[in-house]
Amino acid sequence: MKFNLIHLPDELKGPLKEIEGRLSFSMGEEGRAVKVQKGEKLSIDASGEEILLTYHKKVEFFRLLTLLPSHLEGVYEETPAHEDLCLMSDCSRNAVFNMKGAKKMIRALALMGFTSFMLYTEDTYEIPEYPFFGYQRGRFSQAELKEIDDYAASFGIEVIPCIQMLAHLNGALRWPAFGDVTDVGDILLVGEEKTYQLLDAMLRSLRKVFRTKKIHIGMDEAHLLGSGKYLDKNGYRPRSEILLEHLEKCCKMCAAYDFEPMMWSDMFFRIQFDGQYYVEEGEIEQKVMDLVPENLSLVYWDYYSENEKIFRHMVHCHKQFKNPMIFAGGAWKWHGMSPCNFFSLKVNDIHLKVSREERVPMVIATAWGDNGAEASQFSILPTLQQYAEYCYAKGEDRSWVAKRFEETFQIPFDTFLLLDSPALLSDNKELSRRKINSKHLLYNAPLAGWLDWCIKPFYATEYAEKAKALHEIPKNEYSYLFESAAKLCDVLALKATLSLDIRAAYEKKDKKALKELAEIRIPATIKALENYLPFARAEWYMDNKTYGFDVIEIRIGGLKEQLSSTALMLHSFLKGEIEKIDQLEEPLLEGPNPKNNWALLVTGVVN
Repeated sequence: MKFNLIHLPDELKGPLKEIEGRLSFSMGEEGRAVKVQKGEKLSIDASGEEILLTYHKKVEFFRLLTLLPSHLEGVYEETPAHEDLCLMSDCSRNAVFNMKGAKKMIRALALMGFTSFMLYTEDTYEIPEYPFFGYQRGRFSQAELKEIDDYAASFGIEVIPCIQMLAHLNGALRWPAFGDVTDVGDILLVGEEKTYQLLDAMLRSLRKVFRTKKIHIGMDEAHLLGSGKYLDKNGYRPRSEILLEHLEKCCKMCAAYDFEPMMWSDMFFRIQFDGQYYVEEGEIEQKVMDLVPENLSLVYWDYYSENEKIFRHMVHCHKQFKNPMIFAGGAWKWHGMSPCNFFSLKVNDIHLKVSREERVPMVIATAWGDNGAEASQFSILPTLQQYAEYCYAKGEDRSWVAKRFEETFQIPFDTFLLLDSPALLSDNKELSRRKINSKHLLYNAPLAGWLDWCIKPFYATEYAEKAKALHEIPKNEYSYLFESAAKLCDVLALKATLSLDIRAAYEKKDKKALKELAEIRIPATIKALENYLPFARAEWYMDNKTYGFDVIEIRIGGLKEQLSSTALMLHSFLKGEIEKIDQLEEPLLEGPNPKNNWALLVTGVVN
């Protein structure tokens, strides 16, 4: 299929060349004529011989290009439900985009119609006056941020800094250079002049590189605020008072740099509802709403709620404030070594439906990277397509979302969802992100078996089947993601039930089985790990700076040594050099929540 784009505005020619090879059609003078114009609507009018393509916002032109081949007759129109559709990419927990990865994400966002792109950077951006800020963490230089901002602007995408002006600054505050501005843990010392010098330097640095007036200042989860150095200097004050005093100063500082701040809204709800955030009933009192500075937008974050009544009530409460409301939902990539698109798609059918009905002005898809950011930023593209379709068209229609995904990325939707395979086991019928996943199974100690109580014997067979399916996927632009996932499933086919099998053989005193485990199964698992690591590294380096992968190497290397040690222990037992294996003598206890217990089993842990 070929089209001839005519009357193309000059501002579209450069970015069009950037995405031309990713479209499902070619362009040339012999193709069907497509007249491009800017107007007040978003439409494809193919009722005449010449197609008329009309966009309102610049980025909508690129979305329309993906729709063009399937709308060659009649008139197709879209009306965005939100003024702003944004992706927030976490660049603070190990993985920081390299330039190639950032630009690739910008192109993907443009093709779906996202209007903005947040880079969540706690300390991973350059502040010239503070060399230890983001030191050896892959921080973006000012030049890199300027290049990203310029590139995104060419597509009509606004890049928004997303930082922290109170807590979540452990990456920086670990250094003695920030001792004078540290209250406790990862929290800044409120009221200290040097703290506000640092905050001023943050804003000054960002103002130099970004066009936008928007800025996200965080302000969440400062639970120990006022309990460290602040307490020693000032005595006890309620945490909410300290935070509000600090917030007012920060908002004034933002205004001085022509920034319009937004922050997570949970603090104000916790003040109203005795520490709770998500509530099914109850109104916000005027005295609480009056605490919010006038130039501040409130971001309601909810990645979890499966109860539509709670979600609707929370939106209603937010709309009572005089401040603009923003909704931030989840594009789950932070639960394990693979994405959880299956859970994201499920809860977003509630969150995005209500947000659309309520005409929430701005909707953000958050892609956090908790505990190491092993899952790629690009592994959640199906979820991002769902966000786009809820904004522009029929997000509630899964077949429509699937069709649009293939039109945008030339990969079948269900094929791409196979990246969820390591996290999606057959006994996870509820599609819950809380169930056991690949990270638990990978790092579960082979002798102690902390998580054995929730592992099923059939996991080994399931992972072998998953690996086979992933290995058979045809080559595509994202093959490096599928190859890495396939190699991970190869490992888990051997490792997932290893601890169960060792304990079962030990309890039966089945020396033949123990010998086979020590001499065949464990070496095969180590070999599979060695085969997996280069693919995991290649996936990381494809889109991220090299910083941070050392944490993954520590984890994998530690697991290899743990497996080697297990084999040695089994050999010692079989030879009679030891009478028993202590870990296997201790009975297993059931009951711990497996959500984060893998972190107790492995070094190299990051928040």
